[in-house]
Amino acid sequence: MKRLVLPWVLLLLALTACGGADAGSDGALLRVGVIVSNGSQPSGIESWAYQQGILQQQLNAAGVAKVEWVSFPNGPNLNQALKGGSLDVGVLGDTPAISGRAADLPTQLSGIGVRGQDAWLIAGPGITSLADLTGKTVATQQGSYMHRCLVGLLDSAGLTSSVKVTFLLANSAQQALDKGDIAAYAAPTGTGPLLLSKGYRSIDQASNHPGLTGNSYITLSQDAVKKYPKLASAWNAGVAAAATQLKADPEKYYAYVAQITGLPLDVVRASYPASVFGDPAPTVADIQTIRDTLSFLVAQKLATAPFDVDAWLAPGVRAAA
Repeated sequence: MKRLVLPWVLLLLALTACGGADAGSDGALLRVGVIVSNGSQPSGIESWAYQQGILQQQLNAAGVAKVEWVSFPNGPNLNQALKGGSLDVGVLGDTPAISGRAADLPTQLSGIGVRGQDAWLIAGPGITSLADLTGKTVATQQGSYMHRCLVGLLDSAGLTSSVKVTFLLANSAQQALDKGDIAAYAAPTGTGPLLLSKGYRSIDQASNHPGLTGNSYITLSQDAVKKYPKLASAWNAGVAAAATQLKADPEKYYAYVAQITGLPLDVVRASYPASVFGDPAPTVADIQTIRDTLSFLVAQKLATAPFDVDAWLAPGVRAAA
């Protein structure tokens, strides 16, 4: 397994330079982009499934000989690499995946790798409730599921016009809170529980509000779909098998994530309860969630236009009950 661990600006320049023709031209290399918020290497269930030898068994049968993992700080940057042809697969949050497709990014949906990721609204000094944010600045990662959560929280509290939202990567959140540059930060898994373990307070979180938790989507470039017709079903089968193994012994996965990210085990457990993992194959309920999320993003001007969700599904993928 080869991992590219480079600063994201240099990484994007490298990907732009190499384009999509040379890498994997033998039809055996799958270039997979993932979001990394803690540490510098992938630690999601898909990379763990590959490290365990589970995912590649399925991928080999689909014509993939090896996987190259490419790390990104957020979904919009990953989408740019998909658009430029430098990736075959993107594993990213629901909000950038849906927003990208709404902007005509040529992807197709393989499945949902993680369902129900929480987000925490971490408060700075003197902030004890959403109402205290009036007239202040809050931050999150642009175009992320936490961004959608933050917009939803502010909207439900009637604070949309009275709170300034700015964008900041998760690894800069603590410093910004401590300096008073922001009043609160909408934090993802990993970062949220880590800040809580350090004594920071959460004044709200996604799991308290139906529809605001996040999902991790597996998107395929249309070129990859043509090159590997069985890719979607193979990927889903590999991750589903890994999820079954994980639920039987979650501590093994938690130890893996802790080693990769440097996060304390208690933070890892709080970030990734076994309940968020399962079969990636989309269900009827998942499809409805995509439609609801798309409608919300369009209404909030976080996505450009609606699209046919059913047509977004990759070949061989059908919504099950």
